[in-house]
Amino acid sequence: MSGPMGLSDLGISHLLDSDPRPTFIIASLPDESLEPTYVNPALLEDSDLYQSIVYISSVRQGPFWDWITSPRPSASRTGAVSGADVGSDAGAGAADGDGGASRSYQFANVYWTRYSVRNEWVVVRGNDQRLDDQALRGPTSYQQDYARSSLPASTSPTASSNEDHDWIPRDFMSEQQSFIHFIRTFDWARTSLGPPSRWPALLQQTFSQVLVDSRPIIIYWGDELGTLYNEAFSKLCGSKHPALLGKPLEYAWPEFCDRIKLAMSTTSSQNRAANEDKWRFFVEKADGSSEENYLKWSIIPIIDKNKRVGFIQPIQDTTSIRLWERRTKMLIDLGDVLVTARDVKSFWVKLIQELEAYQPAYDIPLAVLYSVEEDSHNPSVAKECQLQGCLGVPDGHPIAPPKLQLDGSGAGLSASFSKAVQSQIPLLLQMSNGSLPQSLLDGLQCRGFPDPCREAVICPIRPTKEDRVLGLLLLGLNPRRPYDNDYRQYISLLGQKLTTTLASTVLLEEEARRRRNIAQQAAYDHAALKEKLTMQTKEAAESVQKFQQIAEFIPVGMCFGNHLGNIQFANDAWHRISGAPQVNPLSPEGFLSCVIEEDKANVQRAYEELQKKLTTTIEFRVRRPAGDSYPLQHPIGSSPSFEKAGLDLDADDEGVRHVLGSLKAELGPDGQINQVLACLTDVTLHKKAAEEAIRKAQQAENLKRMAELATVGMYDMTLDGRLLGANNVFFEMCGLDRMDLSEVSIKPFETCVVDEDLAALEKTFAKLVKEGKSQTAEIRLRTQWTETDTTGGQITSPRWVLATFMPVTNSEGVIQTFTGCLSDVSLQKWQFEKERERKDEAIESKRQQENFIDMTSHEMRNPLSAIIQCADAVIGCLTKAQELVGAQCAKPDDESAPGSSTTDSSARRCLGAVQLLKDSIDNAETIIACSQHQKRIVDDILTMSKLDSKLLSITPITVNPVNIAQEAYKMFEVEARRVDIELEMRVDRSYTDLSIEFLDLDPSRLKQVLINLLTNALKFTKNGPKRNVSITMSASRSRPDDASSSVQFIPRAVDMAGQMDGAAPPASERNSVYLMFEVKDTGQGLTKEEKSSLFQRFVQANSKTHVKYGGSGLGLFISRRLTEMQNGAIGVASSPGEGSNFAFYIEARIPSEEACQDARAAAEAVGNILQAPRGAFGKWSSKEPFKTMAKPTKKLPGLDIEGVLLVEDNLINQQITRRDLVTRGYAVEVANHGVEALEKLEKTDRAGGEFPLGLILMDIEMPVQDGLTCTRKIRELEKAGHFKGPRIPIIAVSANARMEQITEANDAGCDDVLVKPFRIPELIEKMITVTKRIERIS
Repeated sequence: MSGPMGLSDLGISHLLDSDPRPTFIIASLPDESLEPTYVNPALLEDSDLYQSIVYISSVRQGPFWDWITSPRPSASRTGAVSGADVGSDAGAGAADGDGGASRSYQFANVYWTRYSVRNEWVVVRGNDQRLDDQALRGPTSYQQDYARSSLPASTSPTASSNEDHDWIPRDFMSEQQSFIHFIRTFDWARTSLGPPSRWPALLQQTFSQVLVDSRPIIIYWGDELGTLYNEAFSKLCGSKHPALLGKPLEYAWPEFCDRIKLAMSTTSSQNRAANEDKWRFFVEKADGSSEENYLKWSIIPIIDKNKRVGFIQPIQDTTSIRLWERRTKMLIDLGDVLVTARDVKSFWVKLIQELEAYQPAYDIPLAVLYSVEEDSHNPSVAKECQLQGCLGVPDGHPIAPPKLQLDGSGAGLSASFSKAVQSQIPLLLQMSNGSLPQSLLDGLQCRGFPDPCREAVICPIRPTKEDRVLGLLLLGLNPRRPYDNDYRQYISLLGQKLTTTLASTVLLEEEARRRRNIAQQAAYDHAALKEKLTMQTKEAAESVQKFQQIAEFIPVGMCFGNHLGNIQFANDAWHRISGAPQVNPLSPEGFLSCVIEEDKANVQRAYEELQKKLTTTIEFRVRRPAGDSYPLQHPIGSSPSFEKAGLDLDADDEGVRHVLGSLKAELGPDGQINQVLACLTDVTLHKKAAEEAIRKAQQAENLKRMAELATVGMYDMTLDGRLLGANNVFFEMCGLDRMDLSEVSIKPFETCVVDEDLAALEKTFAKLVKEGKSQTAEIRLRTQWTETDTTGGQITSPRWVLATFMPVTNSEGVIQTFTGCLSDVSLQKWQFEKERERKDEAIESKRQQENFIDMTSHEMRNPLSAIIQCADAVIGCLTKAQELVGAQCAKPDDESAPGSSTTDSSARRCLGAVQLLKDSIDNAETIIACSQHQKRIVDDILTMSKLDSKLLSITPITVNPVNIAQEAYKMFEVEARRVDIELEMRVDRSYTDLSIEFLDLDPSRLKQVLINLLTNALKFTKNGPKRNVSITMSASRSRPDDASSSVQFIPRAVDMAGQMDGAAPPASERNSVYLMFEVKDTGQGLTKEEKSSLFQRFVQANSKTHVKYGGSGLGLFISRRLTEMQNGAIGVASSPGEGSNFAFYIEARIPSEEACQDARAAAEAVGNILQAPRGAFGKWSSKEPFKTMAKPTKKLPGLDIEGVLLVEDNLINQQITRRDLVTRGYAVEVANHGVEALEKLEKTDRAGGEFPLGLILMDIEMPVQDGLTCTRKIRELEKAGHFKGPRIPIIAVSANARMEQITEANDAGCDDVLVKPFRIPELIEKMITVTKRIERIS
């Protein structure tokens, strides 16, 4: 249909054509056509729905039409469609309360929406989803809603009133409502039946029952026999519906009117129904075509008050049954004819003939048959079809060319035939979709109905289930029947019939061909066999001759024997192997005589088994004849392998051969054994090889079992990392599932090793290939290592393995694979990590402890240094005052006469002043003694801390041991004199006899032991009636023991040299000298119990010792450890009331001559400070006068130290040290920190200034800039040439006394270190020593 002018210009038709929802357009002008202006293809496909729309448009009445033509909804109703906006045949199509109509409506079970275009067209669109029955049913019945929504009588005078249809049932199925709506709206008044309101009650009741019946039923009413029918019958009416309603019988059935009236008269006279079994009926469809149907009907009279008022005609559709009977008969007849074909060519002929002979020809109006030929030599060439026959096709028609190519290049139906070859089912061709062109149907002479064919199918004919197609059959379809399921089944059965009969024909043809080939082959074989027999006879003679030659050559023994067991023929090898004599014939007894006694029974059983089975195998042993030098038979081709395996094939066989025999019996015509063939093989070496192979296989199995039970992962890999084999532990470590490595390629190292270790692993592989030697590597796997600790906790860490790689080479030495093992070292790694953490914690704890000790030592040593130096200054001043007072008192008084009272008074004052000064000197010396005691406690604490941390080290230097002993002696000389103790020191002759001048030892540790022993000796002797303390020094080249000493040494508990990192290593016997020191006192002595508790940490002789004498209990313990660290020992001898004798010895080394010269030069430099006898023994006593303080008033001669730069932040120490140095004749400049020291250096003669700098005393701990940083800066400036002259001597002065701190100071550039507290003589000694050393180096 074409639309009004301008519609296509809008482009809406293109949109609606592609819309899958049913849509139509109604012109809104009243003078337009009664039919819809436009209907889209989706609506045309639903013929029932389309007919309903056309009818509504033609009658232009009803709720649906009113909804379509109603005014456009108001603005308030143009929103989204809600439940109240949805109209339907159930009443929602009426106008809304605001005067508008709803946007949506339900009609014919479709959900419709509408909208206007330019107020000229109304576009009505249906939803593609139908609503369910429940949605169609509302609170009121369909008839009531329709009556309520119909037009008033004034608008439609022909419409029925609401009361006209009360007799119609109210509830219908959803699919019936459209027809019921039509019945209600039909204008019955124009028919002979009149309006429904005037119908008799019987007609209304009968018609209402017919409407709800699902069978096709028609009612003939009245004298004119007006027709009424239900919806099922309307489908049989075709295009006559709805015009047939109310029309008389002659209009309804013009062709069958007479037959129906005859049946009516018969039923009227007999008052019973008349039946008609077969009635072929053609339904006229809307497009003008006819459809073949077969019906079965009955005529039933309607009696009212003994009067016939009408008839009911129920109809039953028997089309499927009739067509099935017709088509089945055709298939049976066709099969009976086709089975008689003997070849494919006759099959095609009979098929066309039978299709042509079949009547009626309604179901096959057209047929075209092609045979498909294929080039077997060139399958790639396109298949060609040959026309075998056709029906209804004139000669030369384009639909059936004589030849047809299946490549789709030909005209006509070539493409369809090519497509059918690829299909497994019949291919349908239709005019409606263009697959069956109209041009190919022109000129055809279709059989059956005169209507032209509009559809056809192409059936591929396959004799088997294979894809090969032998024929193609084009069948035209019945133009008056749809191609429904029944028709499809008929075509399918026809295809199956053709397939089975063609398969039978092909088999018959193949069987005939096969029989001809068999006959020809039999004749050929007979001739060939005859020729072959001649040849074989000749070959047999030659074979016998060759056999005899081969039998004498091969190493296998062969013989023939008769049924009695006599050997009639045997080759030489048989006689050599069996050892039997060459006698012909040889009796069985002669052969058995060669078999050893134990195996004769086996040979007898083999003969018995041979008679039953005709074949047997036996292994037995024979004795080698005397003088048999023939070698044993080696396994063929395997001796090189045996040699490589180390198998000795020439080992002694003990004169016995192992023989393997195979026997075969031949039967004669009587079924008895006629002849026996026996073959003997010497398997002596085979047995040895087999035994060796079994042994090696057992070894291999044992090794395999060991590998599986091993606790390490074992593997074998190719050079590219592909796994060839591995045990279970390897798979478990790598986290892999065990699988068949012959089928799956696995490279475990690429996937199981963490990425960080892959580079090291590849480097190890490269080294393995390059060097060809075994390699190892520690790697981490991606799997986790877990373990349970002693507390039950779970330990998890990365899995560490020690991987071993061993190359495997071939016979040419080329590396083919490598093997190795993975040892799980995760526990060791975890323990190592834990130890490292503990070590870090210990180091941190040690650092904190050292910081604490440093701070404590620094804070205690600083004031002690000031105290000692002040006390020395006080003693010096008091001594000078004492000399002045003594000199003054010695002068006579000129004015006073001798013996006068004035003279006596002056003498008494002088004596009092002298005594006062003496007491003050004693007090000052007491201060020094207490300070020295405090210093020793600090030293003991520091030493104890180092011992606990195993940080105490022995640092041997070249010194004079006598000087060291003298220094210790002098430290206690003043204190001994103060408490009236006679302190003596002796050097034993054993020392001088060795001519010892210098030795290598640690002087500080030696002095520390002497100080501890002297401290205890003075402490326990000062209150006794006899007060004597002596120090005796001796030496020996051999280690002292209890027999050669006056004391019993404490046994060494452990090897201190191995326990302590800083212990002195043992010296060789040639260079070792043992120094021994004894400290005797006349104190209270020790009991046996008290001696047993000595030399232990924090332990004193008894509990009262600390209360009475004080002390910490560390001195003897430290002394023992220090002597043991110097490869010595300590001991004691004591008795109560007799005093004690403590003795110890240490190991020292004889220094080199160069070291002795350096030590001698340093001793000469400090000769004016400390004088010590060399080369002779002597004795010193505390009763002799001894000056504790040197009192020079000017700089010592011969020493080139004019000025000293003192860098010290402590003002007290700064003032005291400066004063003492100035007193001794040195020029002193003071700096408070490192920055200030650098500024003062710029004013010295080293940088062009005036101050004569000779040495720097540098404190370490200072604010602003510490001493070590300042020292480094000074050394950098020296290297840069900033300062003139030689190297500036720098002595670090600090209260930090740890060896690490001393080493750090030396590394920073200090020339030496002086530990606080110190006395001025010690400072001057250090200054002179350092200056001389630097001068000597310069």
